[in-house]
Amino acid sequence: MKKLFYILPILFLLNSCFKEDVAVNPYPRGDITTNQVKMGSQYEHQVYFDLSSNSVVKTNLFGIWDLSFQAYDDYYVKMNLGRDMAIQDLGKVEFESVVEPLSNDQYKRDVPSGNMDSSAIGKWWEMVNNNVESKNHVYIIDRGRDHNRVKGGKWKMMILGANNSGYTIIFSELKSERIDTLFVPRTDGYNYITMSFENGGEVNNLEPPSTDWDLYFTTYTEFFDVPGFEIYPVRGALINDRLCSAAEADSTSEFSELTAEVAQSITFTKRRNVIGYSWKEPDINTGVYTVNPLKKYLIKDPNGFIYKLRFVGFQKIIDGKAEKGYPEFEFKLL
Repeated sequence: MKKLFYILPILFLLNSCFKEDVAVNPYPRGDITTNQVKMGSQYEHQVYFDLSSNSVVKTNLFGIWDLSFQAYDDYYVKMNLGRDMAIQDLGKVEFESVVEPLSNDQYKRDVPSGNMDSSAIGKWWEMVNNNVESKNHVYIIDRGRDHNRVKGGKWKMMILGANNSGYTIIFSELKSERIDTLFVPRTDGYNYITMSFENGGEVNNLEPPSTDWDLYFTTYTEFFDVPGFEIYPVRGALINDRLCSAAEADSTSEFSELTAEVAQSITFTKRRNVIGYSWKEPDINTGVYTVNPLKKYLIKDPNGFIYKLRFVGFQKIIDGKAEKGYPEFEFKLL
């Protein structure tokens, strides 16, 4: 009995040390939100969008940059898919000796999925004693066309090396004797740092910081198994495939039926073009776009929140006329 008397006060004291459970209010999900972004009637703009703030973070003309350099983890280099650029890898040859491209079937393009192992430039480096060493390949770059449909011509480039601070490249117009050098920094907090070959080389850093955006509306190149149309420019939405993931939901159900419980059973992917372009379809006779309201998507943002999203339009009435290039969508936090 004495032991019981000793234990009871101790239990009382221990119990008094623990705070009572406090009810936590659920995170406010809000109502369905609608927004519209401006790519423009010629699809000349690239638009970065953030779901959590329901806002356009940054917009730029797609023709003002050429390559983007990875600012985290590895050292991959991407092409501007809006310009429909293509690259030939000539291997390790003398830079000055390159004055002609190989045959057209030697050109490669970045895959729209964003898989950098299958990118056109690929792994241009190797690790030697924990240092990044270039393979010193020379690349011929067809710069495609800018937002005004002006051809950028053919250039050549070599990546001399890279480290945690940045990349050093040399480049030149294919038949020019002038060779320019550019240092592209690896800036903390960004996915990729963009640059242009214009004006002797410019680092323009057009991407917003990594955590500031979820979706990227742009023209990009898709691959099709259709003779004569194997490579074709499309307009759509890409995800921030470093920090976001997404999935296409069942297209037989209504938007209202896509719930948090349903989202838990769906597999998400970091494939950049999981949303892509196929949520709209043009009428070949009128040029008017029809949006499929049953095409629905789930997006997991950098904070782990899941949104459902669908498109409701691709045109905007301007001066009484329907102008294409204005994706309109609605979304809701689950």
